[in-house]
Amino acid sequence: MKTDDPSKFVARVGACIRAHGLLPSVRKGTGPEPVVVGVSGGADSVAMLLALHDLARSDFAVALTVAHLHHGLRENTADEDRLFVENLAKRLGLPCTVNRADVRAEAERDGVGIEEAARNARRRFLIGAARRAGARKVALGHTADDRAETVLFNILRGTGLEGLATLGPHAPLPSPTESPTRQSRFGDGAGRGGEAIEIIRPLVDLSRAEVRAFLEARGQAWREDETNADPAFARNRLRREVLPLLREAANPKVDEALLRLADQAGDAADVLTDALDAAWSGIVREVPASGSARRVSRPAAPDRLDRRGGSGDPPRSVVIDADDFALLRPWLQGAILRRAVERLGGGLKHMSAERTRAAVDALLSKSVAGPVELPGGLSATRRRRAIRIGPREGNV
Repeated sequence: MKTDDPSKFVARVGACIRAHGLLPSVRKGTGPEPVVVGVSGGADSVAMLLALHDLARSDFAVALTVAHLHHGLRENTADEDRLFVENLAKRLGLPCTVNRADVRAEAERDGVGIEEAARNARRRFLIGAARRAGARKVALGHTADDRAETVLFNILRGTGLEGLATLGPHAPLPSPTESPTRQSRFGDGAGRGGEAIEIIRPLVDLSRAEVRAFLEARGQAWREDETNADPAFARNRLRREVLPLLREAANPKVDEALLRLADQAGDAADVLTDALDAAWSGIVREVPASGSARRVSRPAAPDRLDRRGGSGDPPRSVVIDADDFALLRPWLQGAILRRAVERLGGGLKHMSAERTRAAVDALLSKSVAGPVELPGGLSATRRRRAIRIGPREGNV
């Protein structure tokens, strides 16, 4: 839907927010909810900010804070991006928080690529900005195009169901040590060191073409990141070469097909989460830092944080009934193991499907097994009917 009427775009954003329950309505009569808006200066984030600013005056009870991170990668042009965002926030009468990261140094220090280091730096910055603003929500400008591209990108990388159910309307804002994918919906989901912070995506139902038509109709400039055209990045080649080829050679509506797939995967993931909830509460006990083991219901799922809240302090260890665990379907076995690792702070980055399956098989192969090494200094051992997951010896 391309239009020369800017008000129609704003109305579409408002409809997306209402459809997904992203922000409180002014009709509730409550005070404004603090919301941090991540603004790079690019078209998507600028359009989102303008639309939210308009809607905050009429439809939604929110108090906006603009947040911008200088990654230290593009120097002069990035300095101009920062100044652009600061001036835009000032013109709109909104508070603006900015910071600078040395992404190259962080990548070298952590032994990761530039893109991953940049993601980690953004997460740290946005979490800090949200806490300083007293906000539990951070708005990001991902569009339907971003979602379709990410689904295809994940398919080509060999993703599971979690990678298909990606870039939904809302999701947890993971710490820099946690995976940002939908995999975390099957894990802990509670923010450690403070209340959980949620990402919301007010443009997730709108296209990139609609964004640019809105800005042009409004006479609003934006900044172009030259790295978005760099063919050295796989995602850029997918956006500029692979998707156009698929539209021409296979299906002119391939983007819609990818979005339907993502929606269906999200629905299926919800069903699996419910099954995981039931299994977890039936066969898992958590051992607190001090005290005896207790059976608990699962921690709140990341996409349900707004309804059910956090899950409290992480346990010291997790104990699983080995006999009941052996009777579960393989997916549930792996999901319980992954949730236990994440619940104990191990993170899921190094818990691939292959490593998860190998750990499960090792624990079920004998009545006495282990220790099986797991990420984050954790290990799993089996002593007949009990599987215990906790700190590895020497990490206690």
